[in-house]
Amino acid sequence: MDFRPSGGRCKEESQDSACPFCGRPAHRKALRIVKSQVVLDYDGKPVRSEGLLRVRRQCRPCRRSWTIYEPGGYPHLTFTLAVAVAATAELAMNPGATRASVARSFLCDRRTVGRWAARIAGIAEPEQLSRACARLDPSGLPAPRLYSGLGQLALAGLLLLLLDHLARLLRDRGIPLAPGPGFATILRWQFDRYRTVCHLTRASPPLRVELSSALA
Repeated sequence: MDFRPSGGRCKEESQDSACPFCGRPAHRKALRIVKSQVVLDYDGKPVRSEGLLRVRRQCRPCRRSWTIYEPGGYPHLTFTLAVAVAATAELAMNPGATRASVARSFLCDRRTVGRWAARIAGIAEPEQLSRACARLDPSGLPAPRLYSGLGQLALAGLLLLLLDHLARLLRDRGIPLAPGPGFATILRWQFDRYRTVCHLTRASPPLRVELSSALA
């Protein structure tokens, strides 16, 4: 996670923003239809959303194009990040849960559940997140320690909890994170500002933890 102030190439975008690549305002708009996506409803239950419309823009001067995502949206995902977080949390924190039972509850297959858990478990080092939280709130979490010997599911659950806490601390410091689970909102914030995409079913770069703007 890189919390440095944005500048130059990448900017947080909105429908009325300039090109996030060259900064010029001249661009054209098109609509893109996402046929189907699994989202969480207001009760936190997974539902399939059909016919989602997204705005696709192209800059005339530099010819680059980009998509404007709805709240909670993210590139290349049939399931929103919030769904992946909820499924992984259920698997990691419910002693009676299995990949098959979680897959049935979250409208996916058991292999997808396993990939989500593996990617979340490898997204960052818990010691790194603990140090970041301790820097933002020295009187809060205890001093960082080694989290050795944890299995993949326990590690995934721990990282989700640490990212929730880190997101709360960052909001308190004025970082404009959207509502939602820490894992999902931090990944979306990082994408909006730096175009860094985390693929939950294949290898991706780890999160970067840089707190200079939050500590300024």
